[in-house]
Amino acid sequence: MTLHRNDPPEASLYSQQSYAGLTFPGRGHARGPAVPTRGGRSGQDAPPEEGVVDQALRIVRNRKWVFLQALVLVPLLALLFSLLQPERYTASSTVLFRDAEDLLDTQGSRPTIDPSREAATNEELIALPVVAARAAKDLGRGTTGKQVEESINVKSTGEADLVEIEAEADTPKRAAALADAYGEAYIAFRREADQRRVDSALRLVRANLSALSPAKRSGQDGQELRDRLEQLQVARAVQTGDAELVQTATPPSSPSSPKPLRNLLLGLIVGGVVGFGLAALLERSDRRIRDAKELEELFELPILTRVPRSEGVTASETEGGDTWLPSRDAEVFRTLRANLRYFSVDEPIRSVLVASALAGEGKSTVARNLAMTMASMGDSVVLVEADLHKQAALPNGRQPALGLSSLLTGANLDDCLVNVPVPSSGGGADTRQLTMVRAGPPPPNPTELLESTRMRAVLEVLESRFNLVILDTPALSMVSDALSLVPSVSGVIIVCGLGETTRDAASDFRKQVALLGGRPLGLVANFARPVHGGDYYYYGQSAASASQ
Repeated sequence: MTLHRNDPPEASLYSQQSYAGLTFPGRGHARGPAVPTRGGRSGQDAPPEEGVVDQALRIVRNRKWVFLQALVLVPLLALLFSLLQPERYTASSTVLFRDAEDLLDTQGSRPTIDPSREAATNEELIALPVVAARAAKDLGRGTTGKQVEESINVKSTGEADLVEIEAEADTPKRAAALADAYGEAYIAFRREADQRRVDSALRLVRANLSALSPAKRSGQDGQELRDRLEQLQVARAVQTGDAELVQTATPPSSPSSPKPLRNLLLGLIVGGVVGFGLAALLERSDRRIRDAKELEELFELPILTRVPRSEGVTASETEGGDTWLPSRDAEVFRTLRANLRYFSVDEPIRSVLVASALAGEGKSTVARNLAMTMASMGDSVVLVEADLHKQAALPNGRQPALGLSSLLTGANLDDCLVNVPVPSSGGGADTRQLTMVRAGPPPPNPTELLESTRMRAVLEVLESRFNLVILDTPALSMVSDALSLVPSVSGVIIVCGLGETTRDAASDFRKQVALLGGRPLGLVANFARPVHGGDYYYYGQSAASASQ
């Protein structure tokens, strides 16, 4: 019996025929959702968590242009800054501090001095502005104390009583003169300070001697004061300030700054840190999924195949979608076909829903190319365009008079089937047929039609007439049309466009399929990066190879 337009939707959709040698399962088998293990590999251990190094490599790979720009620009700026700086020269002199005997101590009661404290005192004294002012005065040529102070760097050499004076100037001779002048100015400053101390003692001794009576002055008291006076005069004459310039500065042969090579290396380090920081910040703020491994872990499903962003893959979008794939790109969908066979061991896969979370992820292209590939290999397959919101054009530009919308409103199934010739996978001039059910004229109520009993009956009949039914639906998060089909099919193939799918949309999509009782079979990572190897393209490990 053949279904006509006046027949009710529940009637048979095609004349009863016998198919020799083929057995089709009934609709009574359960279609509950499969419970995938971690990574979607049943019976295998869960893949290890992503380590710190792997995470860092993923961030750099996903944001390589940001990282590379920082890695190039920062060193170039550092090098340019170095080359624009004037050359500066550094010379150094060394001052030795001496622990001289205090000639004013007549009682031998000088307290013990802490060496570390004395060294710190000397370092503070040598850095006083008065020393810089004296050095500027000795240098002349309009040199100011501020200029000397800014050019001098005093460094202690550790526990030794030595201080290194570094001077920086625009010429080697000027740098050496600054270092020596500063050291000499400090020694003179200390010497004059000690001499003033001795002069005070001399004035006191002379006053005491003058105050003595003539008898005492010629006696023992006078003699002691005269001896003390003589000692102080000798001490004043030999006073050195307890410091000595033990090494004078030598004019340097090469500039100390700028250092282009050092700054370039530092720029590379800073550029790498800045680039990685920016990449990590962008990666954290960007919710799009760019890595197939991340996609696999998010859904806990295996990657069935990786589809490259190729002109050959998207060419079937033109001319009504009947353009054949190049052999290199068709191999991707042969892999997908082979991987689907692994799900037919316990329960036959008679119908699959090709779905995606968002529009523009290549779902229709994947469904069409999979159907064409299977048909070219001799499989009995039918492609159903279940997106009733759009109307696909035929290769000649005409619009189909009949389609799925017509079939769901009473048309005969055989009148809605369209055969599209595809080349045989074996090569040669032989062609095979891909059977399609076009979307048909857009109806006013697409959701009601897809949820109807008629749609379930159509699916049952197609499953009995063909080995596999592939349904191309609109994005599940955009419209609710395809939601009713999820529990009615044998499995769902999830298409995710890398760089297009967001983590939030993927998470919501996964929950939605689970709530509807769908059976997710695996993932198709669309827009994957091809890895060139000779004349071939590799798109990563497939589910089939992973299970071996």
